Amino acid sequence: MGRLRKVAIGASVLAVGGGLGLRSALSPAGSRKERAAARAAVALAPLDTVPSRGEQLAALRASAAGPAGGSPPTPPAAAGGSGALAAQAAGEAASSAGQRWPAPKVVAADGAPAAFDVLVIGGGATGTGVALDAALRDLNVALVERDDFASGSSSRSTKLIHGGVRYLEKAFFQLDPSQLKLVFEALSERSIMLSQAPHLTRPLPTILPCYKLWEVPFYRAGLLAYDVIAYLGHGLLYLSKFVPAGEALRLFPTLASKAVDGKQLRGTIVYYDGQMNDSRFATSLALTAALHGAKVANHTEVVGMLHDENGKAVGATVKDLMTGETFDVRAKVVINATGPFTDGVRKLSNPEVREMIAPSSGVHITLPEYYSPDGMGLIVPKTKDGRVVFMLPWMGSTIAGTTDSSVKITANPQPHEDEIAFILDALSDYLTVEVRRKDVKSAWSGIRPLAMDPDAKPSGNTQNILREHAVHVSPDNVVTITGGKWTTYRKMAEDALDRALSVTPELAPKASKCKTEFVQLVGAHKWDPSYFTFLAQRYERVKYPVQTAAEKASDVANGIDHSNHHVYGGLLGVDVAQHLSAAYGDQAYKVAELAERGFGKKLAHNHPLLEAEVIYTIRYEYCLTASDFLARRSRLAFLDAKAAVSAAPRVIELMAQELGWNKARVEAETKETAAFLRTFTAGKKEPYTAEELASAAALTTAAASPPAAASPPAER
Repeated sequence: MGRLRKVAIGASVLAVGGGLGLRSALSPAGSRKERAAARAAVALAPLDTVPSRGEQLAALRASAAGPAGGSPPTPPAAAGGSGALAAQAAGEAASSAGQRWPAPKVVAADGAPAAFDVLVIGGGATGTGVALDAALRDLNVALVERDDFASGSSSRSTKLIHGGVRYLEKAFFQLDPSQLKLVFEALSERSIMLSQAPHLTRPLPTILPCYKLWEVPFYRAGLLAYDVIAYLGHGLLYLSKFVPAGEALRLFPTLASKAVDGKQLRGTIVYYDGQMNDSRFATSLALTAALHGAKVANHTEVVGMLHDENGKAVGATVKDLMTGETFDVRAKVVINATGPFTDGVRKLSNPEVREMIAPSSGVHITLPEYYSPDGMGLIVPKTKDGRVVFMLPWMGSTIAGTTDSSVKITANPQPHEDEIAFILDALSDYLTVEVRRKDVKSAWSGIRPLAMDPDAKPSGNTQNILREHAVHVSPDNVVTITGGKWTTYRKMAEDALDRALSVTPELAPKASKCKTEFVQLVGAHKWDPSYFTFLAQRYERVKYPVQTAAEKASDVANGIDHSNHHVYGGLLGVDVAQHLSAAYGDQAYKVAELAERGFGKKLAHNHPLLEAEVIYTIRYEYCLTASDFLARRSRLAFLDAKAAVSAAPRVIELMAQELGWNKARVEAETKETAAFLRTFTAGKKEPYTAEELASAAALTTAAASPPAAASPPAER
């Protein structure tokens, strides 16, 4: 009972006393009139369609007008690759050898003024958040991302929008105000995220089982404090509640009625957090920023930094990975928001810089839908090693995780078998269903960029590193933002941009106040939960016959023309309509229209994905590779790796016809997609070779001519 009293005292002192102080410190500033004006200012974007990637790249190139001669710095060949990853490896090698590679390119101080006010490096949650914030503040902003939007940690999260009950527990037991501040801030931001993109987010009740008598008041007190903090921060969703054992088993049929040690279920506490489609949220941030005037370019890597004669950063040298073209992008201030690759970008300026990232691996697995009810998640409050594991319904499946351990930074991390076994073992103690390794449909690993003091001694334990974010300004005025969590992306972006304005005085008078609290993302403006019924009643699916190149060539030789032939697929269907509504919001009708024009065929068995989505995301969402679509626009790789492999050949064929790929490009894309999808198999022996991926068809541009009835591809 001493432990329970400590929780009660901690909850009273921290949640109420500290919360009231934090409320005044963190509550949105400005009068009601000012807040109403800010809300009106972001109600509608200046553009109704995002500019094409070609137009965005042209704007980036134009910023280089000025005497910026010379060649970009190149990391040593031994480092391998280019850009931040190579710079990080090169920096480590140079530091140990006492050597430096060539100094950054110098731009004359009296050169032409930079075209951009802000250059953001990194297209994850924070980077896209900075770009949107800057655009809404009337700043001229550019963003470049080496891979795709949310291709790193931002697409590999637990999909929760939460304050962090684990951090609250630490705040109570350690009487740590910094942990409480993190929870308070995150719960306030939680409500903002839910309003920014209601089609991509939802409140999710989560059940916490209690098998010991003392656990009922213990967890009830803690989650009541969680509610109080949320209320003080204007972010309360619903009140947590005690649910008796019998009712809990009806709500969550797979929950074990007895613990492993034989103790009977005493009851459960149900509390609420938010859930999201993380990569589509980040992509929507980038698209919304573009609609408000930001210049965004994915698959564009920073390979060097530009400096003036005083050693201050005035932009970067970037490489378009789609064409190989290299050019300069000039800006008055540079913000580094590259997550786990933060130190790699910092080392482009100084290879010997002290590292500020403690990378932590977070592994998740996808299980069949029947593991959890559709509308409720489960939290395992304490595993055998003291960690927390979630099991949550997500997009027709069940996801579970996460782990928390040190890891080496790589572009495409893969989960280890022991990490998957740890998650399965943790779940088996709380479920009646047999938890089987063969039920794992996909497994993935993400790298958390935990911020640490560069002067602190290294530690192998990442569980106790506070998830607060850190903003750092280097001697060359590059502003680095790192740490934090998905839920606080908006506040992180605001803090980073505020710091950038403080080191660039000439921008301060131009910039308005932060308005991102009020903005709604693309797809949210006219959406409501019943939108799917409009799609289901209004639209049909029309499918063109899919043929291999050989079959089409044979038909052409025999004078058979399939260009106007189609197969009626019936009404759109409730499952497809709900999927499109949840993924694209009020823009889903554009996908449905493409489905009526012949792209209505489903891409994979037991999944509601349509061919129309490939065409739509290419034309309107900067989707440039099959991996972009399979992992981040559609999420199929995360939900069902085998289904993603099955869909890949048709996705590549559709992209080839839309983007005009030649045979060599198709072959390269097939190999890259196979390698990428292999990272989701977690050692399972599945047919994921490039040859087996392409076995459905010999993909060539001859096979890629679009049906005559379809609308012509847009220039993107």
